[in-house]
Amino acid sequence: MRAARPAYVAAAVALLLGVAGLVWGAFSSDTPAAVASADPGPVDGVRIGDITVSGAYVRQPASPGVVAAYLTITNGGKEPDTLVAVASGAAASTTLHDVPGAVSGSTSGEHQPTGPLTIAPGQTIALSPGRGHIMLEKLTGPLKVGDQVSLVLTFQRSGQLLVEAPVIAISAPAPTGGTR
Repeated sequence: MRAARPAYVAAAVALLLGVAGLVWGAFSSDTPAAVASADPGPVDGVRIGDITVSGAYVRQPASPGVVAAYLTITNGGKEPDTLVAVASGAAASTTLHDVPGAVSGSTSGEHQPTGPLTIAPGQTIALSPGRGHIMLEKLTGPLKVGDQVSLVLTFQRSGQLLVEAPVIAISAPAPTGGTR
């Protein structure tokens, strides 16, 4: 019997995580809208409810098991909203890291996961090098320049939003709409 190729296993895991996220979002009483209801936003963004996410990108991994994703979140509404979770089929673990103003378990200044991120009405938060990122750990497969990484962002009020982030070269400038 032939062993499954790692790429097929990674694709199957990504598919299962995506379907599980959609099912969870559709039936969760805390999540008013599911990924499928995300509306197109500005040229470089996607929107759900009052939340717009733009400028998403992932830097080519410097090491094979870890990568950082960056993006900008804008709350155009009159109520605060909170980013409570991020998931990706590209990694076994996905967390917010080093986000200024987010709940943190450390005061040592070390590279640390941060908790939920509240976006005030009218506020824009740009996750960029030195100002926070989404850490993807235990990658399910190699990421190359030109690949796309799917991120499912779960907001307390607005629900789930699917964001596609291109993988760019480690030395490349951020894509249009991104920061740094």
